[in-house]
Amino acid sequence: MDVLSLRLFVRVAEVGGVTAAARDLSLSPASASARLAKLEGLIGFRLFNRTTRAVSLTTDGAAFLPYVQQTIETLEAGLGAVSGQGEEPRGLLRMTMPGSFGRMHVIPSLGQFRARYPLVDLDLRLSDDVLDVVEGAYDLVIRNAPLADSSFVARKLAPDHRVLTAAPSYLEQHGVPATPDELGGHHCIVFPNETKWTFANGQAIEVPRPIVVNDGEAMREMIESGLGIGRKSLWNAGRSLQAGRLVDVLADFPLVTKSAIWALYPGGRIVSPKVRAMIDFLLDRFSPVQPW
Repeated sequence: MDVLSLRLFVRVAEVGGVTAAARDLSLSPASASARLAKLEGLIGFRLFNRTTRAVSLTTDGAAFLPYVQQTIETLEAGLGAVSGQGEEPRGLLRMTMPGSFGRMHVIPSLGQFRARYPLVDLDLRLSDDVLDVVEGAYDLVIRNAPLADSSFVARKLAPDHRVLTAAPSYLEQHGVPATPDELGGHHCIVFPNETKWTFANGQAIEVPRPIVVNDGEAMREMIESGLGIGRKSLWNAGRSLQAGRLVDVLADFPLVTKSAIWALYPGGRIVSPKVRAMIDFLLDRFSPVQPW
């Protein structure tokens, strides 16, 4: 499986034609077609659907494409590192991140990133679910969670400070808890897997669960509407706290959290310039002072 054939596969997928791709790589159309046929025979499945007018990726070809792009970019990064020449970041960067965090703190800054690195294209997946990183062939993963042992290299982008919050209207109606023990008499809004709130003084309080929700944005809106007290990350609730829509409850009793904002990328290979560029860009944005 030679590199030129892999480059040809990627280029045909990009331009939608064998003749145009062959011309870009200084190959004859016949040679390009022969290379593609040999590559398909080697891997055991068809890469393209071919008609007299167009060439399009098969389902298998579309699934195979990001891995080939990644392989070529890793090879180029390795050659650049050995030769001592830093390659300009380029190519498709596939990223996944939590929906709320991405919309609030990553998406608004991507115009600056693209202005700085115009040759880097972006393919983003925003989801609060933990996506299959291997199946998705992601170059970079942003997670807001405790760091688990894995085969990924982790860079900490920012801490994840969490506070108990409530709307002024809720506190006016139900009173302000003075200690964690008083939370038992209040309405609390929690995530499905949230059963305890642990405080820095060692207290672990069983959380009343009259309202359960699985979406962070929905939870913040419910808290702001006066439905109850909820635990929120400062990155999510900071603007509402500054605007007075939310109040920091039990500020003298800080919460314990093991979570942080992490950038993860597969270990065991050279970091491509596009991945390094995005990590450095996010570190500049979130450290040492977070925008929230």
